[in-house]
Amino acid sequence: MHSGGQLELRFPPAETNHPVDKPVALTQSGIDAELTLACAGLARDLGLKDLAGKLSVVWNQRMRSTAGRAFWPEGKIELNPKLIEFSSDEVSGTMLHELAHLVAYARVGRKRIKAHGSEWRQACHDLGIPNERATHNLPLPTREIARKWRYSCPVCEEAIERVRKMKRYAGCYQCCKQHNGGYYHKKFRLVESQINR
Repeated sequence: MHSGGQLELRFPPAETNHPVDKPVALTQSGIDAELTLACAGLARDLGLKDLAGKLSVVWNQRMRSTAGRAFWPEGKIELNPKLIEFSSDEVSGTMLHELAHLVAYARVGRKRIKAHGSEWRQACHDLGIPNERATHNLPLPTREIARKWRYSCPVCEEAIERVRKMKRYAGCYQCCKQHNGGYYHKKFRLVESQINR
């Protein structure tokens, strides 16, 4: 599977366009056994036995515009089945991109890091994809979801917009980091407002 930074995957002929048609075993929970083993092997090669032990790769039929996603600390990678229609290189590249996220988080523990920051770039390099980009340019459908909620910091006035309402209180990360050692303080609690468009 893994040799010299290249991951080799076997897929059906181009006319097959559904992941269940692949000649690999899917478990009852939808886990792609072959891709899961490949990722676990790569994690072990990097000395990340705990990550290797919990890794899983699944095909998410509901994905539309996203090529893949990684979930930490679960160690789960979700891939868009449309990738198979493009090429095995796209499947491999997306899987390694998402695995790099999990590797980066596994290496830093509880420390907060940027999703596509230096830790992720190092993980990409270690997985054999040193020039990986943060976004894909695949012809997947795009969708624009209207943001309905704005959360503003009362101190620095920076704001974020969200599709869904936050369920819990949150503080401005930058202000908490700068003025309170990185810990939450109610003085920096984000103020909620509804966006009327």
